Amino acid sequence: MDKYLGLPNVVGRHKKEAFQNLKDKIHYRIGGWNTRLLSQGGKEVLIKSMIQAIPTNAMSCFLLPKSFCEELENIVAKFWWQKGHGRKGIYWCQWKYMYRSKEEGGLSFRSMAKFNVSLLAKQGWRLLTNPKSLVARVLKAKYFPNRDFLNSRLGNNSSYTWKSIWASKGILEKGICWKVGRGTKISVFNDVWILGVKNLILASLVNEPSDYRVAKLIDANNRNWKKELIDATFREEIAEKIYRIPLAREAHDDVLVWSVELSGEFTVRSAYKLLQNSEEDPRACALQPDYKKF
Repeated sequence: MDKYLGLPNVVGRHKKEAFQNLKDKIHYRIGGWNTRLLSQGGKEVLIKSMIQAIPTNAMSCFLLPKSFCEELENIVAKFWWQKGHGRKGIYWCQWKYMYRSKEEGGLSFRSMAKFNVSLLAKQGWRLLTNPKSLVARVLKAKYFPNRDFLNSRLGNNSSYTWKSIWASKGILEKGICWKVGRGTKISVFNDVWILGVKNLILASLVNEPSDYRVAKLIDANNRNWKKELIDATFREEIAEKIYRIPLAREAHDDVLVWSVELSGEFTVRSAYKLLQNSEEDPRACALQPDYKKF
């Protein structure tokens, strides 16, 4: 199979075969260490610094099959529990408990599936925040010409690259929030712009609210919130949250921020932590009917 920078040029139906080289590399690494008597501390360092790093490049571009991720984890688990010289050891607990932080009784090993989605979410974040990049323009022209990435659909006959990035939408939706500037880019009822509030339609005092931009709630002359309009549209607790959103004296463009980080910038670490705190399947985050097309 033709490859470029170690990644397959084409991923067909047999996805496990396309990424078999990742498994072979891990087996090769572990095979060289099986003859050595390593402490558990030494194994921990090797797993975190080398074994778990091997599939990172591929996981940044493709959504690996869940069963394939489990196979990789089984290889790592076998290496962790075995005794010296490759002798079979006792599996003292399920591997999923090893994902927990050391404060919670685990060893902070990575869940391959969740780390995979976190890396792909980085690509999705780039599509949102750098729409003029070449890859963003190509994907937008083909898959979501009349909307943004968060409102895109999977579509038919999509490339595996697009399917992979699209699968990260769910985790992005959990952490993305708009920082209000002029308010012209932000939909009042369809976008997240108030921290902790995901569905403003449920908080509206209007029976059938028509969608409009946040700019309509702002007095452009003195850069203050329009209190009468807001009080007439939202419940009191939501109105108070809106008033606490600061408006700059000088109007600026609305900006997408990653609410999980104080800096507002997306990080793979914070996305992974968000997934770790969630019990749902990371691949089922994009809760849309066409997810079943995978």
